[in-house]
Amino acid sequence: MEIGSFFEINPATVKKGGEASTLHLSQVDKYGKEHCCYTASGREAIELALISLERERPDIRKRCLLPAYMCDCVFLPFLHRGWELVFYSVDRELEAAGEEIFRLALEHDPGLIFIHPYYGADTCAGLRRQLAGLRRSGVLVMEDVTQSYYLEEAGKDADFVVGSLRKWYAVPDGGFVASDIPLAEDVLETGEEYARERLVPLVQKWEYLKEKERRTGGALTAGWLPRKAEYLKRNRNLENALDCYQGVRRISRISAEILSRVDEEGARRRREENYHALYQHICGMKRLWAILPEKETHAPLYLPVYVKERDSLQRFLAGYGIYAPVLWPVGEENKDFLQGDGTYIFEHMLALPIDQRYDAGDMEQLAEVLALYEKQPVIGIRVDVNETVATGHIMRCITIAEQIKKLGGQVLFITADGQAEELLARAGMEHVCLQSRWDHMEEELLVLREVLKLAGIKTLLVDSYQATPAYFEELCPLVKLVCIDDCFEHIFPVDVLINYNAYHIRFPYRETYGGKTRLLLGTDYVPLREEFSVKQIRDRDEQSGKKGFSVLLSSGGSDAQNAILGILQRAMQTEELRSVMFHAVVGVYHPQGDAIEAFAANYENVKVYRPCHDMAGLMADCDAAVSAAGTMLFELCAMRVPTVFFQSADNQRYDREFFEAGERMIFAGDMTQDRDICIDKICEGLKRLVADAALRERMKENLGSVTDGKGAERIAGEIMRL
Repeated sequence: MEIGSFFEINPATVKKGGEASTLHLSQVDKYGKEHCCYTASGREAIELALISLERERPDIRKRCLLPAYMCDCVFLPFLHRGWELVFYSVDRELEAAGEEIFRLALEHDPGLIFIHPYYGADTCAGLRRQLAGLRRSGVLVMEDVTQSYYLEEAGKDADFVVGSLRKWYAVPDGGFVASDIPLAEDVLETGEEYARERLVPLVQKWEYLKEKERRTGGALTAGWLPRKAEYLKRNRNLENALDCYQGVRRISRISAEILSRVDEEGARRRREENYHALYQHICGMKRLWAILPEKETHAPLYLPVYVKERDSLQRFLAGYGIYAPVLWPVGEENKDFLQGDGTYIFEHMLALPIDQRYDAGDMEQLAEVLALYEKQPVIGIRVDVNETVATGHIMRCITIAEQIKKLGGQVLFITADGQAEELLARAGMEHVCLQSRWDHMEEELLVLREVLKLAGIKTLLVDSYQATPAYFEELCPLVKLVCIDDCFEHIFPVDVLINYNAYHIRFPYRETYGGKTRLLLGTDYVPLREEFSVKQIRDRDEQSGKKGFSVLLSSGGSDAQNAILGILQRAMQTEELRSVMFHAVVGVYHPQGDAIEAFAANYENVKVYRPCHDMAGLMADCDAAVSAAGTMLFELCAMRVPTVFFQSADNQRYDREFFEAGERMIFAGDMTQDRDICIDKICEGLKRLVADAALRERMKENLGSVTDGKGAERIAGEIMRL
């Protein structure tokens, strides 16, 4: 069985339909408004309300206060009709401060205030006194009850009550607006064609689910599998068309007839039961928790929860056929107004389905999957970054961590000091600092043991050249151990060992470790960031409006030999390279970062990134690259960028054999041995690439076959299986 997503419709229940004008729903009638109109959607209900308001009050100030936590489709009718939007904030309890609304009302003098009680709770209760005062001064109030359709406290004191019915019932279209202000029903268009079109994917979904039920174990033949993709695509296209539509349609006869037969009280009661059942199941969970108090919530649209790793849980649930939506994606209109609690809501909120299609058994099934997610292992990652340890180490660990999260695992980074804090925070990773010396790792073992115990870590990935066999020996009784080993300088007592470099064949890993350690060797395990595996690789030679030749410069996080500045200085003195556009990526720990920026200020064709937040995008825009050896060479392979590379650390000495072979890249030597000669060779290599388009094309072709970009996914899978 599947749980969630849009409603399905049994075609046998669809009848010709009656007149929308005869439709009455008790949950809409309860607002006690003189006028009511049923529309094709909630968005169109808002549009009709605005048209009616502008007719009734042609001098209305077309400025509206809205909550920053809102679906961007709500903004569309306001923008269509030329309204200015002013946003007020909502806290983590989904409540707005009446004082802020009063202040904004005084400051902006709005004609309308838009409120939204969230998820079946009267989260606007604290506003209603201030709103009553503002209404007396001439400001109107519109209340959207789409998430709180059954809430008794909602709507009665608003000038307009609007909502979406298709979110609550199995209908192809449906929304409503109720008001004491006359509604401009003369503008209504027919909605029959749209309803017939949208009925198709709803029926297709019903047929798909019924066929799935009939199959033993829920397995479908291959012929049925594309049907799900088909109805999902069709529904998505119709939703997009709805957003683009600027008129107002009357609810269709099909939906009006279905709604005339709907058991409103039965649906309310089932939602209420499901909500309370699931709420009790999630109480006490640590990775997710309910946002609103149980007793204050009444038959909501969903059960909203905050999740530490929201996207991870959403993917995990989908793997079990449970589809929990994110409400909502951030819109262009409100993105610049989000901060603090507002940002937290959009990043951590997930809506768990509890509607009337499901019963207690379904809620039990959903709860079991949530409990399984709650029990997923905690993976520790021990890594550092500083002036000596290049950022490549922590970046590859972040990449692996992201894949672990996709599989439902929890990740805790463990560092010696606080230098990685900003980088890990930006990546959304939890971390703990040992307050130890990064280059004396055995000294940290006492504190590390306590961290492993308190965090419940069962598996530890270590990425450090400072880790010794004795370090791992001490940890063996406590956790499963995984290490990244580039050099084969020690034999480590670990459960999994990773060396994704092509030169791993130089070392007798299999003979040495035998069957005791799981070996992940070779380029199938290159932990490329996801942007390099899914990025659309553009043809850089045919970009419209592209001028000149662009080169990416990178030397690793620390650049101990100050290679970037040296290359730039030499290039500006070289006739063939003076007109090349250089994009220099400078790590946050680069000791000469200020000097590089000062140098670049004298040249229009030198741009410095400190740091670069979209490396794949930058690579895609460049014709060639200069890079130190290491993981970045594999990223350049994935993006098919012709590259001149050099050695900048001892552990890179074997990269030459693989990357120079088969006309993949050009090797310029060892920067640590003779900096000047190496820089000369780099410039010579660049001159070749600038002048020889055929060479660049051959290199691109050769680079494309090095890695498929799924290495981090494979590593994460192995770690989760330990």
